[in-house]
Amino acid sequence: GAVASAGAMARRAAAGSRKKAGASKHQLRAEPFDPAAQVGAMPPLGFFDPAGFCKKGDEDGFRNLRAAEIKHGRVAMMAALGGVAQHFVKF
Repeated sequence: GAVASAGAMARRAAAGSRKKAGASKHQLRAEPFDPAAQVGAMPPLGFFDPAGFCKKGDEDGFRNLRAAEIKHGRVAMMAALGGVAQHFVKF
């Protein structure tokens, strides 16, 4: 759909921006995906992956793990809200 085509356009634009100035079409070098360069990797910890789940170049795996982390965080926040709510709401 529209989201998939927008994603494809963004990837093509990113690939075009990686192209070095003055390089021909055949000299295009795409840098491998680096999870340490993504949003959220900041001092003092930087990119924190002690178990080594995210490998360089595995963008799909990184995106899947990030989505799962966000989902689990939202469920945990709702559970914490439920714990507080059941203290105050009595039937």
